[in-house]
Formats: sequence, structure tokens, C-alpha cells
Amino acid sequence: MKAFFLATALLCAAAALADGTVTYRDAMGRTTGTATTDSTGRTTYRDAMGRTTGTASTDSNGRTTYRDSMGRTTGTASTDSTGRTTYRDSMGRTTGTQQ
Repeated sequence: MKAFFLATALLCAAAALADGTVTYRDAMGRTTGTATTDSTGRTTYRDAMGRTTGTASTDSNGRTTYRDSMGRTTGTASTDSTGRTTYRDSMGRTTGTQQ
């Protein structure tokens, strides 16, 4: 599950609809999943079959928390004042950065 959330940050969205839904596709053009953001800013990730695989929500400090379909925290992402984003797993270990 962790890999899915971190990979979504690196994938290019194939289609973004007006309602905030983003569709992810593989190299063959098959839908691999979707992400929908509601009015509160919570993003729900679903697989190709429509099953919820996880959620992401951002608090007032700009820290994003990723959760799996059971509600367990799988990781976080936070952006510092220089614009550098740091990704951490559920144990707090840094798993990646992005400038």
C-alpha cells in the first residue's frame, strides 16, 4: 500500500475531470486507479475495480497523512519553507524527498 501512495505522487495523471477525479493509467492505457478529492480536501484512492485502497488528508500545518483502506496510517508527507517535500513511512523513517 505504501508504494501505491508514494507512486501516485510520481505518476502522470492521464485524465483529470472537472469534479476533481483523476484517473491513472498504465502504459497500455488500462485504468489502474482513480483519486477523488472531496470538498474538505480529503483524497480517496480507489483501484481499477472501484474498491477503496486508501485516503490522504492534509492538516492545517500542511502535513499530509496517508491511510490504508483499514484506516491505519501508512505514511506522511510534509513540505518545508524551501518547498522540499519529505515523505516518511508509518515508523517515521524518511522514504524519499522531492524538490
